[in-house]
Amino acid sequence: MSRPRPHASDPGTQAGVRPWLVVATLALVATLAAGLWLLWPREDKLGAVTAIQKQLLERGGKPSRSSIDQLIRTVDRLDRREVGSAFRAAGEEWKRIRQEAIDAYFQAAAADRPRLLDEHIARLVAYHDLLVAMNPGAQPGSPAMLPRDRRRRDPQATPPAKLPAEAEAEAARRQLAERFDEAVEAHAKSRGRSLPVFR
Repeated sequence: MSRPRPHASDPGTQAGVRPWLVVATLALVATLAAGLWLLWPREDKLGAVTAIQKQLLERGGKPSRSSIDQLIRTVDRLDRREVGSAFRAAGEEWKRIRQEAIDAYFQAAAADRPRLLDEHIARLVAYHDLLVAMNPGAQPGSPAMLPRDRRRRDPQATPPAKLPAEAEAEAARRQLAERFDEAVEAHAKSRGRSLPVFR
């Protein structure tokens, strides 16, 4: 007499297969979820802040309330390191814009200089509002905190010696920048405009 073969519907056979099937399904779902999480495109919040900075500085003038609100919302989602990077990016962009303004001013004809100064003052206002918006602790109308280079320096290291030509060129650049700042202040005063305050 032969024994009957177990059928697929036999409860003993199904009980042995189910735990492995559940474990395999859970492992597959976990693997898919991890892969999806790793491959899902991340929002580039720092890139968005940098794009808003460039847009505000290129346009100049008093930034729109919606632009400032968008900047504040994006900065609020950055971590502390990213906020520092955003401040440094704003500082680098401002240095570039300011140097371009200095070069354009001293190369322009005397009749064009007032217009260039007006444009620079408008960008200066935008830069101030940008820095205030990026500082979570700042109050509207308060002085803007300027970005600072936070390079770590070795206290025992001696600064590299500059060649006389480099030192002379840097002194000439600094002198032009001082003359430009004086021209900006005088122009703003002649127009009855107050310049934003930085610290």
